[in-house]
Amino acid sequence: MTESLIVLDAQADKSLQTQIREKIIQGILSGSIPAGHKMPSSRRMAEQLGVARNTVVLAYQQLVDDGFLLTRERSGFYVSEAVRQQGIISHANALPGNAGSESDRAFWRAHCNPVSVSRRALRARPANWLQYPYPFVSNEYDPHLYPGAEWRECTRDIYTAREVAQWATLGGNEDDRQLVEQICTRLLPRRGIYVEPGQVLLASGLQQACYLLGQLLLGSGRSLGMVLPACSETEEIFRRTGVDLQAVSMDSDGPLPPDLAGSDCWFLQPNAHNPTALTTSLQRRRELLSAAGEQGAVIIENDCDHEFCYHGSPLPPLKSLSGGESVIYLYQFPKVIDPGMQLAFVVAPKPVIQRLRALRHTLRERVPAINQRLLAKFVGSGHLDAASFRITQQLRERWTALGEALMHHLPKLLVRRASCGTACWLELSERISAEQIQKQAEQQGLLLEVVREYNALRIGFAAIEADRIETGVSILAQLINGEVSQSEETLDIAGGRRLYAADLKAEFPGAVLLGTNALGESYRVQLMADGTMLGYSRNDVDVDETDTGRWWLDGDMWVRQWRNWSYGRKASFHVVIDGHRIKWFGEGGQLIDTGILAREG
Repeated sequence: MTESLIVLDAQADKSLQTQIREKIIQGILSGSIPAGHKMPSSRRMAEQLGVARNTVVLAYQQLVDDGFLLTRERSGFYVSEAVRQQGIISHANALPGNAGSESDRAFWRAHCNPVSVSRRALRARPANWLQYPYPFVSNEYDPHLYPGAEWRECTRDIYTAREVAQWATLGGNEDDRQLVEQICTRLLPRRGIYVEPGQVLLASGLQQACYLLGQLLLGSGRSLGMVLPACSETEEIFRRTGVDLQAVSMDSDGPLPPDLAGSDCWFLQPNAHNPTALTTSLQRRRELLSAAGEQGAVIIENDCDHEFCYHGSPLPPLKSLSGGESVIYLYQFPKVIDPGMQLAFVVAPKPVIQRLRALRHTLRERVPAINQRLLAKFVGSGHLDAASFRITQQLRERWTALGEALMHHLPKLLVRRASCGTACWLELSERISAEQIQKQAEQQGLLLEVVREYNALRIGFAAIEADRIETGVSILAQLINGEVSQSEETLDIAGGRRLYAADLKAEFPGAVLLGTNALGESYRVQLMADGTMLGYSRNDVDVDETDTGRWWLDGDMWVRQWRNWSYGRKASFHVVIDGHRIKWFGEGGQLIDTGILAREG
């Protein structure tokens, strides 16, 4: 009987000895192997399982040491009777399962209150998402990015007797002083925030922090200004307080202050709004703080995703600017740095923290003391800084690769890509169904996140290697272009004047091309008479990028090749001029991009 319960997996990460031990423990605890049962001899068990006898002997001996088995002289191994005294319920005494019956479902429907959750919050990606060729998923990371060795080192350190005596004796509602000290002295000063330990509260994730703040600040009769679409979990948490949720619009600089008028509280994500990936400009941040001061509103600022910045330094948080006294600051350690824990913290005035601590106590959901000390050790040892630098370098490569791929393969669509964070936002036209694109993409190995309410795609780049990004984007471009090809302007029906070789030779030397690329970056390209090009662009944080290249004619087609932009590849276009507007058409006559044709002086 015992042998039939044990099935070994030679490909598993666990040793055969460990597998045998765990299977026997499962059988004992479930009642399948009853107390007092005589175990097969080690020789017989080894022959039945096809393993070395010594493997079974060592597994049996460890089970004896752990109290699951006992030995009787010249008789063998038996399941300990002490197991029965621990209250294990055997299969014979278990009630028949009827959880799936209609009467059972009706019983629970009558006793449970209705629960409403947005469909986007319930949407799950495939369990094997990492095995897909092109996992453009958000809030997931390539396992190779995780600092596993550093976490193992810290885990060993916190289990010394001295360390255990410190973290294991923390009070029921107390935060680890070492971790709070690291937050106050190392993490927050880098963001221009200087506070005392009494102004910091730890939370077991951003959702718990938002729940506590919702209970303290929101509720029926109060209003919350929030940019929609928003992170579905956060939106659900706030809605459940009964607050009047007021949708706030955005422009290219961030949330519009007039839309926030009349709201008691504002929830803002200045660095990289989730899910639209829009960064709030420094000037707009100051305007928001000024408006909040005039209206007497409280701002809840989510400052996540600032640690991975791919252009210069991240913009300062609202909390660090003049007028930041009315700001409650939230931060959650990124998943790739803090795997499995996702610890967060709140920074607020002491009276607010005291009330939040009291609310947290009623939930009995304090961050486990061992997790707090482990993270404190990770930060204090310098591993956080080293890991952040290393991961940022790798993510910058993917961020750049995604930007180049989108500009090269989808130049007609406007993509929003923040200089922080790990995802970008692609809003489709009305004639294209984002949901249909998602289904077709998954069939070709691409995983995308869809925000159906806004017909948009959220494309993450932290879980996919840089050298696979372009191929994935090219597949996505084929799907999108196939949807729009029947209704879009082509070379044959284009409005304006077609430029042939003689026209191009006459009009292009000395011309200046102006426009906005697929990433929303303004660009300026100067075409020199000697066939060289000078390119200039400015991104969302006013960082300039330049490149050089060359241009020439191939029959009636204009050809250009950059040194770095667009992968340095040659591209050929038919050109049409409509007033000051210039239109680029591919070799097949499809519209590629548009811009403005100007001249120097």
